[in-house]
Amino acid sequence: MPGFEYGVRRAFLEVLSGLVTSTVLIAFVRSGLLDPSYVLLFILLNVVAIISLILVMPYWGTTYLLGWMFALLILFRSGLIGALEFIVYFGVPLLILIRRIAKSLEESYSVL
Repeated sequence: MPGFEYGVRRAFLEVLSGLVTSTVLIAFVRSGLLDPSYVLLFILLNVVAIISLILVMPYWGTTYLLGWMFALLILFRSGLIGALEFIVYFGVPLLILIRRIAKSLEESYSVL
């Protein structure tokens, strides 16, 4: 199962692909190759991608989630992602980890 380093790699690749996509989109709009009204379509597609990413996070391994969260801390501290993105992308895995810990503690106490 993919571990910590794969979570770190995925977080960096997600941010890098977002930066490249934004840069290309802005360049096309400014050069007149793309109508600015299509930017709304890209924003909607981005929202769908974020929702789908959040929906698969509960299926990630614990060390993968920890790697993802570690990379997000680095990216946020370096200014590569904004506060809102950080809250969403860090908060959801944190809630998943808290739920896993609570479930584990509950199961261990029920055995006693």
